[in-house]
Amino acid sequence: MAIVIAGCSGDQHDHPDLKTGQQLYEYHCASCHKEDGTGIFLKGVPANRDTDLSVWQIIHKVQTGSEEKSAMPSFEKMPQQEASKIAVYLKQLAKK
Repeated sequence: MAIVIAGCSGDQHDHPDLKTGQQLYEYHCASCHKEDGTGIFLKGVPANRDTDLSVWQIIHKVQTGSEEKSAMPSFEKMPQQEASKIAVYLKQLAKK
């Protein structure tokens, strides 16, 4: 239940028990983009599973948000290492 409450709702990063990219993705991203990264088309949430963005572009998007018309929140307080783990996991998810 923590995933639903935490994701897309805040920029909180006090979670020392979350160490892997998958755990961090599920905590911060899955409530909007779904655990498998397919998004929620009817709510306008795009899939992020098959993104053409590079790891660095994903990190930038996570930390700074998206273009102004997007509802994606920014996670400005997210440490670089955490954003990097999420980005690498997302790129691995696309290969599955």
